[in-house]
Amino acid sequence: MALEHSFRNLTDDERETLMQVAVGHAYGSGDTVIGQGDRVENLMVVAQGMLRVTHVFEGGHLSEFVGPLGPGDVVGEMSFVDGQGASATLIADGDTEVLTIPRNAIDALMSENPTFAGRLYKDLLLHLSRRLRATNLRADPGPAATG
Repeated sequence: MALEHSFRNLTDDERETLMQVAVGHAYGSGDTVIGQGDRVENLMVVAQGMLRVTHVFEGGHLSEFVGPLGPGDVVGEMSFVDGQGASATLIADGDTEVLTIPRNAIDALMSENPTFAGRLYKDLLLHLSRRLRATNLRADPGPAATG
C-alpha cells in the first residue's frame, strides 16, 4: 500500500522514502496494536484491515469511538506529536497489517529538508481534525430538550 492517502501533502519522493523505512506488522483479530497509555514513538499507518478504538475512563467505563479505522488511516500521531502515552487502545478487527514508520527516519528527513516537517505536520493536523470532528459527531446527543 502506498502512502498517498495518508500523506497527501508530501512529495512522491518523500512518501517513497517513508515506504522504504516502514516496517509491516501483522495482527490477528482481537490483538492489541496500541494499548491505552503505551508510549508510541513512531508513526503508524493502517495498510489493510480495520482497527477498533476504545478508551477506558476513570471508574472503568469503556467507550468505543471514532472507529473503525481502516487502510490509509494514521495512528499514534498524538503520541508522536506530544510525547504522551496513547490516549486509547487500538484493537485489530480481523486480520490487519500496520506499517510503522520509525521516528528516527522522520527526524532525519526533517533535518535534511525543513519544509518536509511543515508538510508532514499539516497532514497530521488534517488527520487529527477529521478524527476530532468524527468523535464530536458521535458524542452529539441530538437536539437539546427545551422546557
